[in-house]
Amino acid sequence: MANRKVVLVWLCKTERGWRRYPVRGGKSGKVKTGFVLVGGEEREYPEGRYQLRTYEGSRMVYKDAGKNAVAALTAQTKEEHLLMAKASAKDAGVKIENEEAPSRLNLARELTKFVEKAVDRGSPKAAEAYRQAGDDFLKIIGRTYADEITEDDVLKHLRALRKRGQAPRTIHNRHVCIVSFLKHLKLDAKALAPSSPKYEKSVPEAYSSEELTAFFASVKDEHLSLTFELLLKTGLRERAVFLFWENIDLADGILRVRSKPDLGFTIKDSEERNVPIPNDLLERLRAYRIKHPDIRYVTGTRSDQPNLKLLRTLKRLVNSAGLACGKCNGCKRIRKPKHKEPNVKPVRATRKDARGECENWWLHKFRSTCITQLLRSGMDLRTVMKFSGHSDLASVMRYLSPAGDEAIKAQVNAVKWM
Repeated sequence: MANRKVVLVWLCKTERGWRRYPVRGGKSGKVKTGFVLVGGEEREYPEGRYQLRTYEGSRMVYKDAGKNAVAALTAQTKEEHLLMAKASAKDAGVKIENEEAPSRLNLARELTKFVEKAVDRGSPKAAEAYRQAGDDFLKIIGRTYADEITEDDVLKHLRALRKRGQAPRTIHNRHVCIVSFLKHLKLDAKALAPSSPKYEKSVPEAYSSEELTAFFASVKDEHLSLTFELLLKTGLRERAVFLFWENIDLADGILRVRSKPDLGFTIKDSEERNVPIPNDLLERLRAYRIKHPDIRYVTGTRSDQPNLKLLRTLKRLVNSAGLACGKCNGCKRIRKPKHKEPNVKPVRATRKDARGECENWWLHKFRSTCITQLLRSGMDLRTVMKFSGHSDLASVMRYLSPAGDEAIKAQVNAVKWM
């Protein structure tokens, strides 16, 4: 049986010369550029490029896949599809006269082009979403050429996502990616996908003053406390992990939100902006900078690198402080005994020693709390939109509901019922 496996490797410059190693991939399927596995251990070799390793008979063959991780993963999927098609044709005794008819658009090839376009225009996050949605779509419908796609294929894709138990919003987002791909193929997207799957837009959630007071009182590490206060009082998104000290004007109290293409970080909605820093936070930042004048990242790790595990750190701090809600699925995760003992049942983790991760604490909720508090303070919608970097008033207006809860409650309490 033919070897259909396609391995993505990183041809890199090491201390022993140029070598090929398997790439280091995360649980989500993403690839960390420059990181490889050597003897089961992770190492970083930044200089190099991706290659696809396949076999022609017993001979090992390498094909260049460029330097972009998203494009390389797409090329790997395309090569796997091609090998499977060749093997199936051979098993069926069918001779492939022309593997790719020049007059027809090959879906795997066009998906690669579609993803690469997103990368070229500086949208790596969109490119990753397109790649995942596109690969999944092609596997589900089993088509080779663009002119074979029908409305039933689009519906088949939606049914498969629902059968997997995907959330309505996830299904909607995947569908939007596929519609964009259909437009790239010059197909009639309105005819193939006449309507988008619906989902209920959730109301933004904000931390209560009691939760924030308890949380910050429990954080003893000065740097972590400063990091989370920065998220709360500036409304930065999770990409604050890439914030440089050079982006902060400590004299005028201005935080400059800027894209960093070299780090794969682009501003959402292309909204670069200046954010005023509250005076109390500004004083803390000035004092911390005096103590640490040589570090580059404001919210970085001890080794002065982007803290990509900040969410995990937040969950750990919440558990340690006993602030987990104890009611969500994360808190109710069953904790098994270390040693198996007869007649001993697993016990649920308590709020203080929970090994799960409370679902009521996440990084973006600090941003939601910031915007909610600005609206509660009476700041007008357009000013809040400029502060937060939203592209339209409708997005900001979603925060009016939680912002108005306290005012409505006060008015209800003020009513004389009898």
